[in-house]
Amino acid sequence: MKILGIETSCDETGVAIYDSNEGLIGNLVHSQIDVHAPYGGVVPELASRDHVRKTIPLIKQLLEEQGLQESDIDGVAYTRGPGLVGALLVGAAVGRSIAWAWNVPAIGIHHMEGHLLAPLLESRQPEF
Repeated sequence: MKILGIETSCDETGVAIYDSNEGLIGNLVHSQIDVHAPYGGVVPELASRDHVRKTIPLIKQLLEEQGLQESDIDGVAYTRGPGLVGALLVGAAVGRSIAWAWNVPAIGIHHMEGHLLAPLLESRQPEF
């Protein structure tokens, strides 16, 4: 099973493909540091607009780099929060729209749960 992940909770646009057998098979991140630097911090409206410009092109690039087609994707996961409201809405709209168009399920993922569970995706599991 291959899942397309979309992360737009703040000022970086991230996309990734995770395979249930192979693990993380590809990811791309677009930083908005140059967009926000003149203001000394993140400007939420500018972050949202940059996500609008970058999310779909990054998804297309990632699929192409991995030699995958839309039909290879079994589901879409997107960050549902917490984060900047406008930025989250962009990721949710793109994720849910792609899932609908590709006829696959979409699921919103809690940003902090993603951070907590990320180590479990590594080949060497952490010891508790």
